[in-house]
Amino acid sequence: ISIEIVPSTVSTFLQYMVLLPFLIHTDSPEKVCVQLTHLNESVTLSATLEYQGENRSLIDDVVSEQDVFTCIPFSLPKFNSSTSVAFLTVMVKGATLQFRSRKSVLVKDSESLVFVQTDKPIYKPGQTVLFRIVSLDKDFYPLNEKFPFVYVQVSG
Repeated sequence: ISIEIVPSTVSTFLQYMVLLPFLIHTDSPEKVCVQLTHLNESVTLSATLEYQGENRSLIDDVVSEQDVFTCIPFSLPKFNSSTSVAFLTVMVKGATLQFRSRKSVLVKDSESLVFVQTDKPIYKPGQTVLFRIVSLDKDFYPLNEKFPFVYVQVSG
């Protein structure tokens, strides 16, 4: 999202840019970054994320510098929906400046990969089966998932 605003009372161009992923995964660290350049007054910068009917304030700060770049970390909880839409609203408000932008972004529940490993490939009747289960995220980092039940089906 990149928008250029030209206030009528200022000879230089005020610019702002908002960077965030096109697709946000739930239960995963994400961040939104905001850049403001050529400010000629103190402004209030606010960003709100609307997701599943709730508004979540990501930032609400007074900015006095002429040029600012900031990133705000956040994460969204899982919702029992495979894909949904969230809305990010960025507002900049000052004595002579005021603008607002609202954009949509896709939200998808994070999926885990589950690997089951046994201590050997073939067992003889009566042998104890040893196994471990590992759950990984989309980047192959271990997750702290618990499996309350494990069902073993014996064949042959």
